[in-house]
Amino acid sequence: MTDTPSSKFDVAHDVITKVVGSGPAVLMHARTLQPEARGTFLMQAARHFLSLHDERDRYALLPVDIRTFVESKGFLNSRSVLYPAVMEELRELNSGKYDEAVLTGAIGTGKSTIALFTTAYQLYVLSCLKDPHRLFSLDPASEIVFAFQSLNKMLAESIGYKRFRTMIEDSAYFLHHFPFRKSLGSEMVFQKNIVVRPLSGNVTAAIGSNIFGGIIDEINFMAVIEQSKNAADGGTFDQANEMYNSIVRRRKSRFMMAGSKLPGVLCLVSSKRYPGEFTDRKQAEARDEITRSGKTRIFVYDRRLWEIKPEGTYGKERFKLFLGDVARKPRILEDGAEAAANDAHLVMEVPDEFRSEFTRDILSAIRDIAGSATFALHPFIVNTEAVAKAFGVRQSVLSTQETDFVARPSIYPTRILRPDEPRMAHVDLGLTGDSAGVAVGWVEGFAKVPRSDNTFEMMPVINLDLILEVKPPQGGEIELENIRTLFYKLREVGMNLKWISFDTFQSADSIQLLRQKGFTTGTYSMDTTSIPYDFTKSAFYDGRIKAPVHDKALSEMMRLERNPQSGLIDHPPNFSKDCSDAVAGVVFGLTNRREIWVRHGVPMRDIFQKIADKVEEKDRKSERAREASH
Repeated sequence: MTDTPSSKFDVAHDVITKVVGSGPAVLMHARTLQPEARGTFLMQAARHFLSLHDERDRYALLPVDIRTFVESKGFLNSRSVLYPAVMEELRELNSGKYDEAVLTGAIGTGKSTIALFTTAYQLYVLSCLKDPHRLFSLDPASEIVFAFQSLNKMLAESIGYKRFRTMIEDSAYFLHHFPFRKSLGSEMVFQKNIVVRPLSGNVTAAIGSNIFGGIIDEINFMAVIEQSKNAADGGTFDQANEMYNSIVRRRKSRFMMAGSKLPGVLCLVSSKRYPGEFTDRKQAEARDEITRSGKTRIFVYDRRLWEIKPEGTYGKERFKLFLGDVARKPRILEDGAEAAANDAHLVMEVPDEFRSEFTRDILSAIRDIAGSATFALHPFIVNTEAVAKAFGVRQSVLSTQETDFVARPSIYPTRILRPDEPRMAHVDLGLTGDSAGVAVGWVEGFAKVPRSDNTFEMMPVINLDLILEVKPPQGGEIELENIRTLFYKLREVGMNLKWISFDTFQSADSIQLLRQKGFTTGTYSMDTTSIPYDFTKSAFYDGRIKAPVHDKALSEMMRLERNPQSGLIDHPPNFSKDCSDAVAGVVFGLTNRREIWVRHGVPMRDIFQKIADKVEEKDRKSERAREASH
């Protein structure tokens, strides 16, 4: 290549030539590219310099474009590290349009590398400013910090910071023009009081720091703790949300200038686990910004391997993958099978080279290879179709699925089937206090259920009169009196509501008051053993549950997970199981009441007898307590 460009690119060449210091570095890198790629590269580099024209007085030296920075021997010398498609994404991210990046999707797609290159580039751009402290009205003695944060400091150091430090140490630019003090291993201190520092996983770790940008890694894997002392209101502590807000507040308070965008980039990196996690919420925020204004400050990178690798890497054969939803499990669609038109967004075409991974472990493959979230990591409910089929079989006796009791739900007495049959209610108050779950049900009969050893079992068919999510009124708390009043009214309209259980001894006052009204009361916990849920799953799979439509209960049931260490049943972070606990409490309670089996003339099996003995002992205690209160 000669220094005289072709007529097609002469304007770009002239623009670059006039940029003192940085222009020659760009032209030198252009000479190393394939002839067919040089023209496009020069045009992009020229547009980059022109975009800085209005801000040129801020710089001692105009920064080169991101591709030159990554690939050139004078900077990171990392040519061929990124696929061309990923380089284009990196170029867009560092175009000056964005101050946040959500980097998610499948494994092996370069999420962490994009974050590291972006942070290195933003460090380089900051180094090119004449006086960053004066520009941002900061005390010259204060630090400007690039933060590396993860679940804890050890991970922040081992996963991101050490790799970043090595990258900077190997860079000619940072070796000769903007070095850091190598005597410090715990952080990187550069000229102009610019610091790169790994932080602990504590949400207060950034306090007092001028955070310019950086990386929050594995943000979807951070702790979500209910009833946490770390939460201001004693409610749910969300580590990712608190950590993000802490950094964002400091970025905006220190570096936001009137009439301009926030400088630097904060990279939010994580693979996916569950729908609705942090990166999903940020992606939704980006979509909302585009809907409102036609643009967004949040860059989203969400890719799979076959989308970023060069054409021809994989064969043309594809299979169709149905990702599943809250009511349907994921599956490979057989050849020729088509999903319904309204399910098109749930179907992904995957190169046939990955078929064996999806056949062997479809849930892990969906997360790792397809880069999509699943409703559970260790799903308790596998036969999701059987559970979904149980909802909507009958009408609720209430007018609503949820209430805060400011507007009270109406009761429809004509929907109370066989009102003389004894009913059981279970109330789950939830650990967070955000909502409570209430369910009421009865046994309409027994079904002959086939088992795998060519035998049959007689098992109860459970009909749920209602499932209700109780929310606190705006600015208030859930009043248990309202739930008690609902039970009184159900009995007044003719329902034979006999047994009422709660999930916690925190309900002691309600238990005592309901006993005084003639109900048999007690407690069942869904959190200390998996047995209630094991009974409930069996009933769903057998087709022995008839429930009204209830979107929250269905969603909660589908998201349940079995903890592989403890064997207990729990919900994913950021989700709940108040309504599903209420359903499980009713199913378990009715299945193990001897009176129900006797009423229907069915002998009770030994396995249920032992549980029934414990249930009856609780009933006797409840009766003695009621008598003592009179």
